[in-house]
Amino acid sequence: MSRTRIVKGTYTKISQEGHSMYSRENIITSAGESVTETGVEKGVKYGDPKDSPKREGRIIDILMFVAGTTDPGNTEGTKHKANTSYWKYIDEKTKEETKESLNNLWNKIKELKPQFNDLNIEGDFFSWSGDNDTKERIKASERLFDLLLRMYPGWKNQEVHLHLIGHSHGGNVINQFTELISSKDMIAKSSILKPRKITEFPKEWKVKSITYLSTPFFQKKHQLNHGKLHKNCKIINVHNEYDLTQQLIADFSLTNLEGLLKSFQVNKFKKGIETLKDVDKDTILTYLKGIGLPNSHKKRAIPAWKEMAKAFLGMNMITREFINYINSLKIENSNLQKEKDSFVSLLNSLLRWTYDVYNNYNAGIAKGHDKVTWAQNLNLTQGLSVLNILFDIKSSPKDSYLLNLLAGLFGENKGITDSIDETSWTPKKQTKALSIIDVPIFESDPYNSRNKRKEFDAFLKGAQGAVQARELEDLLMRLFSQFIKPSMLALIVITIDQVLEPLVFGKLDTEITKLRKNLEVYSKFVGKYHAYLVTSKDEEAFAKDIMKAPGSLSYLAMASHSLSHTQLWKKVEDSLKDVFSSGKNPGYRKKV
Repeated sequence: MSRTRIVKGTYTKISQEGHSMYSRENIITSAGESVTETGVEKGVKYGDPKDSPKREGRIIDILMFVAGTTDPGNTEGTKHKANTSYWKYIDEKTKEETKESLNNLWNKIKELKPQFNDLNIEGDFFSWSGDNDTKERIKASERLFDLLLRMYPGWKNQEVHLHLIGHSHGGNVINQFTELISSKDMIAKSSILKPRKITEFPKEWKVKSITYLSTPFFQKKHQLNHGKLHKNCKIINVHNEYDLTQQLIADFSLTNLEGLLKSFQVNKFKKGIETLKDVDKDTILTYLKGIGLPNSHKKRAIPAWKEMAKAFLGMNMITREFINYINSLKIENSNLQKEKDSFVSLLNSLLRWTYDVYNNYNAGIAKGHDKVTWAQNLNLTQGLSVLNILFDIKSSPKDSYLLNLLAGLFGENKGITDSIDETSWTPKKQTKALSIIDVPIFESDPYNSRNKRKEFDAFLKGAQGAVQARELEDLLMRLFSQFIKPSMLALIVITIDQVLEPLVFGKLDTEITKLRKNLEVYSKFVGKYHAYLVTSKDEEAFAKDIMKAPGSLSYLAMASHSLSHTQLWKKVEDSLKDVFSSGKNPGYRKKV
């Protein structure tokens, strides 16, 4: 029966097999060990900067998990999400591991421990914010450095081989860590740790393997430093060709995005979208086609007006949340701040209009049903002037007021983006002469069975080209085009052309015509850029939550991106077993 003794201060007990360790929160020792008040035990001095005697011939393997950014926007707004729970399946109600955890990456890796003489697997102690932010990744690398030395102070003179497994930006934290440990004056002036006299990484410690899981490899920052890599270091690269985050979204490193999105009322925004999607368009069109007809037309009016009230209620809810979103943006650029204020003013006018029109149709459901009342309820003069400013566009995305504004917000060093750096799915440019064990997993992605690879590749190529050319308006147009079908926008244009324009005249006629022309330009690009990534069958199956449908941008950015860390891939397991240096345990017997 093992005994654990906690030494000095208030610490949290953490169980671990076969070796001594502690973090800033924890100090524990293995079974049968005794510790003095100064931390000295059998020649090992915990917390003491002096090194312990080297045991010749012993090679120690340490495997460390480094979590990443599953949600590229950190929309949950939670600090330190990237910790142990990141690798497990936790039931939100019971807070316990689910049955699915038995076969996940975390538990399968732990099963490797008894197979080797001196394999130490960590993961419970290391966490970082997980923010899609360059500074946070640098801070995380410093924490990783600090943690390793605090956990294994007695092994500084021992030959230690590190095996680092990083998902998503966790791989870039690892790359930044290799830069840190190869520097001469490592963290004496760390931005997050107290200055210390540690000036170099233990000479006997080398990185023996790095396993990248869906890591977006930058061209400029977070580069792999070979200074402390073992001469036989293995690079294992697990990637999914459908991973949109790795190949596109991670190009943008964002500042303060967590705080921004924490204030965003996601549920209210979703409710507005669902309300709008629930509108029965056929009921409205049937009514409009029958305007002027006697008798039966009145029966069509009431349900049509109910649907119109619902449509403007949905637009009002969406507009309100979008205003809250824009107001939460912290922009240092004074010119962008002026544009932001102007934009919010327009949105407030739009909010007032949608509310007034909703009230008109809601209050008059049982009253009027003629074409004059229908047109009056729309308050077109009030709304069209705002819509024509918002949707103003001449002939291309570059001419769009709305896309120009958003491109400014996401532009490099302008709004909420600190840098744009094209990412790649392969570390080839960084690994130099090191061989790469390539582990493609796209065939295991459920989306692969949809036979949409051709459509996805075409979409990705166009989007990446827009980033490379820094044509952010074009990129945004391509992304927005996936949220609306060309037929839907074309229907709106036809409705304006054939129904609304014949009902109005004078200045109002000019405004409605201008709106139709603006929407015609948008319709042209939606028709050109909509990639039909989601199958019709999935559209029906996921009608209530299309964001989860295989092929939706949300699915490709999150589900496809997370697939790599859900299990221990056979090729990864074989490669890790081959690279561990401490030798196979001769007494190990596999459980039947």
